Amino acid sequence: MDLMLIVSPANARSSYMPFYYLYLAGYMEKHGISVTIVDPHFKNDGENVEYILNQVKSVKPRFVGLACFVTDYTVVIDLAARIRAVSDAKILMGNAQPSIAPQDFLYAGSPVDIVVRGEGEETVREIIASNNSIPLSDIDGIAYFDGTSAVVTKKRKLIDMADCGKPAYHLLDMDWYSRPTRHIIRRLATVCAVIYTGRGCPFDCSFCASNTVWRTNDRAGGSFVRRRPLEHVMAELTLLQNKYGFDFFYILDDTFGVREQDILDFCAEYKKSGLTMLWGAESRAPCIKNPDVVKILREAGCIQLDFGVESGSQKLLDGINKKMKVEQIIHAFDLCRGAGIRTFANMLLNLPQEDEEDLKLSHQLLERIRPTYVSVGVTQPYPGTDIYNSFGKTIEKEEYHLFSRLLPPEKFRMATHQRDLQTLLYQWLFKYKVFGLVEGSMFSAGSDYWRKLVSSKFRGKYFLYFVRTFVETLVIYARALRDSRSFGAK
Repeated sequence: MDLMLIVSPANARSSYMPFYYLYLAGYMEKHGISVTIVDPHFKNDGENVEYILNQVKSVKPRFVGLACFVTDYTVVIDLAARIRAVSDAKILMGNAQPSIAPQDFLYAGSPVDIVVRGEGEETVREIIASNNSIPLSDIDGIAYFDGTSAVVTKKRKLIDMADCGKPAYHLLDMDWYSRPTRHIIRRLATVCAVIYTGRGCPFDCSFCASNTVWRTNDRAGGSFVRRRPLEHVMAELTLLQNKYGFDFFYILDDTFGVREQDILDFCAEYKKSGLTMLWGAESRAPCIKNPDVVKILREAGCIQLDFGVESGSQKLLDGINKKMKVEQIIHAFDLCRGAGIRTFANMLLNLPQEDEEDLKLSHQLLERIRPTYVSVGVTQPYPGTDIYNSFGKTIEKEEYHLFSRLLPPEKFRMATHQRDLQTLLYQWLFKYKVFGLVEGSMFSAGSDYWRKLVSSKFRGKYFLYFVRTFVETLVIYARALRDSRSFGAK
């Protein structure tokens, strides 16, 4: 086996397929490189690690690939060390955090051999195909340890999206991912696959590290924003519906519909395909401005759009470089409601310079736009973001585990008000998330959603899921009543 791609134990029970591995594995297979994906799903972290180690010892791959975000740095670096103890495979580390800060993975005694920066398909192919015949310094898009420090090579040019391989769904346990979940199209029970129609984002929000990662590649005078050929996307969707029986899909592009024509082209191709899956997508409020386009989205099977609203304060939106007006948010939500498309609003607390007036404005906006469902998070200064660069405090890699918490430590405070962040989060969650369980649940779904469930080959799974989640919902209400310091955010 040439390459073993391993899903972090931190993501062992995720509803999301490891999409970054699916496309990478497909590219490897296209170029004749043997590859497998190890994706354990045990409830116990120790069991997941032991399963991974046993797979490494049994398969004996030449290369092991790991993906790491700052939130699971401690887990992944520990796993790499344990793999190193049982295998002489070369360990490759990729994804956001290695791309942004390769020095966190390359040091004396590190178990990591090579960091793959940015887009990894062609870089990984070259590393494996070269079979140590060329020096690492001649391979673009990587970093390695030379015995003294981390050495970063020349940026790798972005690949042509038409050259990507087919996602390697056959390497996953698709029975696991065909379980109903409410965590992809939020609050709707769906057997749902996540897909990409393109890569890159033209925006540069100060709390997001996406463009920092993309800038580790060489765009060669072009754009970081690239679309997959629609025939490739439709072939993938056809496979998901006809072979695996998926009822829904979700477009996880950084920004779906940044160009209105992309929305129109996708909807036209999807309707022409004859596929019947319903779907949702992430988008931006300024992209959803034309009522005719919103109507076309709904007619093409779009049942939900998710928006990063973040705040109702124009001051804060400008401060995080959101390039979005409050009026545009209101307009987008009004259009979706009028067309029968559910809406999801992501809100952020603890934005830089957030004060009491900003909190009030956010409440007022939510009351005005009335999202189907609201999620609330506490802003954290992730490495690679502009917020981190202006944060003014050093965060060592030994502290990265703090980023995995729902509630960050006081050290991460960026708001100017003195409200207790834990109390504030509980208040917002109670008002907008717990009370939103009914409005944001499947009871607000349209008739096409219910027809899809009744006709689904997974309808038995859906029934059992509804019974289980009804009980879980009662538990959530009970816990919220116990934990919340207030029955509504002030």
